Amino acid sequence: MPPASPGPAELVESLTAWARETPWVEWLELAGSLGRGAGDEHSDIDAGVGLLDGGDLDAVERAVTEFAPTAAVLRQPFGPETTHLVCIYQDGRQVSLVVMPSASRTGLAPEAVALVDKLDRLSTSLDRATWDPDADGRREWTFLACIAAGDALKHARRGTLWRALRSLTEARDLYLQLVAAQEQVVFPQYGAVSLENAGRPVPDGLAATLVGSPDHDAVVDAVQALLSLLAPFVAEHGLEELCRALHLDVQVDARSEESPR
Repeated sequence: MPPASPGPAELVESLTAWARETPWVEWLELAGSLGRGAGDEHSDIDAGVGLLDGGDLDAVERAVTEFAPTAAVLRQPFGPETTHLVCIYQDGRQVSLVVMPSASRTGLAPEAVALVDKLDRLSTSLDRATWDPDADGRREWTFLACIAAGDALKHARRGTLWRALRSLTEARDLYLQLVAAQEQVVFPQYGAVSLENAGRPVPDGLAATLVGSPDHDAVVDAVQALLSLLAPFVAEHGLEELCRALHLDVQVDARSEESPR
């Protein structure tokens, strides 16, 4: 077994001290499992930092890579003027830092804590419902889940089974996003992650949507199991005609129409 890494606490302390001492850093928030108070020695550091005028992404990267010996760094665009900076250290620890203009944030995100807040920008909490999908958003998730399920069957018929499994996984993920929205958990767009973070049980029948090996009949059975779970959402958003066009066998009954569960 490899030796245990030092854990995230030291990195959080280094990040906090840097943010306090850097004049062009206005605020720093800690999110993820550590922000929820549920982290452990294996947790990554998920954080956001707000930069004032004069802030510099290169300087942020230099600071983060000095906290410990670094293995690799990645920058990802994360919206207008925002970058996701990922730093992996040689001992396996990880900092995932969303770098943005300080004025982009008007309060503290759900399940996060303010580590540095020089101008009290994070003194109020953002409404968790900001991240909830509206009816159009839920319809879109259901629509895309049906398309992905149809693609899974199509690829299974073609014999392109790895593509079938990919489409099945996409459809399942969208279904779990719908369940998370229905359960009113925080950040439903993360599906299974948000459900597990909220301590919600796995939906009944979900295990039947898994495929142990790429096999035509197994994929078809798994897709049909998923469609039975999707049926209430199909009924809720009136997408029965879509399913017929995609040759999906979705059995919508009166109970499904009344309460998507």
